[in-house]
Amino acid sequence: MLPGSCANHPERAAAAICVSCRKAVCAECATQWDGLHHCVACLARRREQARGPKARLSWLGLLLLIPALTYLGSWALVWTTLRVAELLE
Repeated sequence: MLPGSCANHPERAAAAICVSCRKAVCAECATQWDGLHHCVACLARRREQARGPKARLSWLGLLLLIPALTYLGSWALVWTTLRVAELLE
C-alpha cells in the first residue's frame, strides 16, 4: 500500500498513483492501461485522445459515401430500366 489517501475517496487508503496527474488513488479508482495506473479523469482524457480525429473522419467519410452510393444506385437503376425498355421494343 502507498502512504496517503485516495484523491477521490479521502477515507480510503491509496493503492496506486496515476502516471499522468500523479494523484494517489484507491484500488477502485485506479485503472491499468498498458500496464500503467490511471485515475478516472486521466483515463477518460486519454481514451478521447485515442479516438480523436480518426472517429470524426470515419463519420465524415460515411456521411459522404451514403449520398454517393445512393446517386450511383439510382443512376444504375435508371440506366438498366432504359436498356430493358429498348430490348422490349
